[in-house]
This record gives sequence, structure tokens and C-alpha cells, in this order.
Amino acid sequence: MSIYRKEEMSRLVKWVFGLPLIVILFLALSLAMPAQASGYRMVLALNIISYTVFLAVALIVVKYFLKFPLIRLFWSGRSFSPRNLFLGFGTMFVLGLGTTFIWKAISPKSFSFSLQAGWPLDFLLSLVVVVLAGVLEELLCRAYIAYFVKDEIETDPKRRILYCLASGLVFMAFHFQNPETASKGFVYAYVFYFIMGFSLMAVYMATGGIEAPLGIHIANNLVNAWFFTYPDAALRTNAVFTHDAGPGPALLLQAVVCITLSALAVLKFKTSEKD
Repeated sequence: MSIYRKEEMSRLVKWVFGLPLIVILFLALSLAMPAQASGYRMVLALNIISYTVFLAVALIVVKYFLKFPLIRLFWSGRSFSPRNLFLGFGTMFVLGLGTTFIWKAISPKSFSFSLQAGWPLDFLLSLVVVVLAGVLEELLCRAYIAYFVKDEIETDPKRRILYCLASGLVFMAFHFQNPETASKGFVYAYVFYFIMGFSLMAVYMATGGIEAPLGIHIANNLVNAWFFTYPDAALRTNAVFTHDAGPGPALLLQAVVCITLSALAVLKFKTSEKD
């Protein structure tokens, strides 16, 4: 029977209460930002500012209030693996782009060409936003939640499902204010966010680092930012096409298939923690 020492229990309490604290801070800062802006570039610029500010605030809270070592968020005890990063990114990018082009071939009328002038700068700003958002959410929804995984008190693999569940729920909470969660297909949007959070945590724990889930996360968002945007997208960008389909069973199935296959590819060809 595991017995928590005083220090471990103190950290556990901070871990439990730190999750809602970070979510509340995220929602508060989101409300503080302007709700509307004119043009894609202003929207992207405001998002860059908001993500940068919240990333700084979150790291300060984690380090000075929760007393968590920041190095554990960025580094899990082994050398950084570019292979896992690009493996996660490459598989998800190809799958996301490929399946959506197949969808476009099957139902061309649901897609419209929407690329506007000045797209190179818009693509660059979109990339910055996507990377900042991916880093922020992976640090807090994966690395922070997995804090106890390597401790003696949490070495049982069966317990790791709790971390996946926690990650899915927190990741879902981070997207409560997204427009798609207020649409008719909000249930599908919430299920998608939960499955993505759950799956990326499983990948994080299997690879022992943030690289692979970060790559998958960035690729998923970049396909939407550059190539296929949606009317209810959280971040409307100057994308090549606009897809008129909102959250629904088909979109959810596509996302789940892409995330699952990307995760399996990473697990098969990953650089292991011992390498």
C-alpha cells in the first residue's frame, strides 16, 4: 500500500488545485482580450499577444505559487527528440490534409476557395499563433498533468489512464469559449477535444516527452489555419478553402481517425525514453 509522505501530499494538493486555477486564469485572460477585431491580421496579432501573456502568467504561477520546477514541463529527463516532434507533425499533417482533400473530392460544393491577397504574411502569423497555442496547451494539459508519472507513487501503468482522463477534461475546459462549442454540434466538438487530450497524453507518457504530442497538435491546427478553415473556427484565418461543415459525426470521425493513426505511427517509430 502506497503511503504519501508529507512532501508528496503537499505536491498532490497543489497539483489538484493548480488545474482549476490555471483554467480560471486562462478564461479570465481570454475575457480581458478584445472580443472582436477588424481583419485576419488583427485577430492573429491579438492572439499572439494573448497566448504570449498567458504563457508567461502560467509559468509564473507554476513556478512561484505551485512551486513546480519549470524544467519538468520542458524536459522529462532525456535529450530532446526532434524525431518524435517531426514524426508526430508529419503524420498528422499528411493525414489531416489528405483526408480533407478526399472529403473535398467527394463533396466539392461544401468547400469554397477563400484565399485572399497577402497570404504569405497571414500564413506566417498563423504559424506563430499555432505554435504558441500548441506549446501552451501541451505544457499545461500534458506535461503539468503528468508531473507525478515518474515518481515512485505512480509507477503502475494501470493508473496512467487517470492522467489521460484528467488531460482530456482539462483540454476540453480550455476550449469552452470556442465558437464551435456554442453551435448545434457542440457535443461533437467537446467529444473531439476530450479524445484529443486523452490521446495526446497517452502519446506523451509512451514517448516520455512533449515532442510527439506537440507535433501532432501543431499539425492538426496548422492544416485548419492554412488550408481548410470553418465558419465556426476558433481562429478564422486567411486559409485556402472554407469548409461549410460545422462540428458533426463526419468531422469527428475524421479527426479521431487522424489522431489515432498519428499516435500509432509515433508509438511504432518513436525514439524511446531509453535511447
